[in-house]
Amino acid sequence: MFSFRPSPGFRKLLAPLAGLAVLAALAGPAIYWAERSSLAEWSRKAERFTPKKADREVFHSPGVVTPASIPADRATIDADDPVVGVESGGRFRAYHLPSMTAKARHVVNDVVGGRAVTVTFCDLDDCVRAFGGDESSLPLPIALAGLADGGMLLSVDGVAYFQRTAEVADPVVKALPPFPYASFPATRTTWGRWKSLHPETDLYVHQAPTPSAPEASPHAAPAR
Repeated sequence: MFSFRPSPGFRKLLAPLAGLAVLAALAGPAIYWAERSSLAEWSRKAERFTPKKADREVFHSPGVVTPASIPADRATIDADDPVVGVESGGRFRAYHLPSMTAKARHVVNDVVGGRAVTVTFCDLDDCVRAFGGDESSLPLPIALAGLADGGMLLSVDGVAYFQRTAEVADPVVKALPPFPYASFPATRTTWGRWKSLHPETDLYVHQAPTPSAPEASPHAAPAR
């Protein structure tokens, strides 16, 4: 029977060939794990430098200044409409909250009974705050400054304050002056309830402008 006997030279090559085979078997996993580690490091860097969405929106609105009000008997809003009512200098006034949901009307700087009173409403976190109360013929200069942390920002003289906690002296930038106006008593209720308690009240309500009727064309055919 024929038997293969490797020559001495071939036997000398067996060890290097076996080593190459082992290296080839190990090279695949090594390359795989090297690429995976590199990809993981790249992902960490990408996550580290991904810009985060700002949690503050800055804008400016002076709000409504000394708006017109109407007597209670001329109001056409529903009795269950929400309002915030104030009593100032012997006068009663209610502010229609649905009228204050627009950005331009979140802040109402008013003068009631010879006193400066500002009413604010943030519909994002359903927060109503009133400020002022000092005798004045001029309204307070409180403006809407934007949004932060899910709530509304107010501004006075360019300094931003959190609406919800403004009177406890916490400007957004702590080194700046505290909020200059005191909290003012305000009652959140319904129009029907407020009017029954204070029938002499008046009401601030935003009246949307009614579209004017189109002018008739001089060439239009007469109606039949």
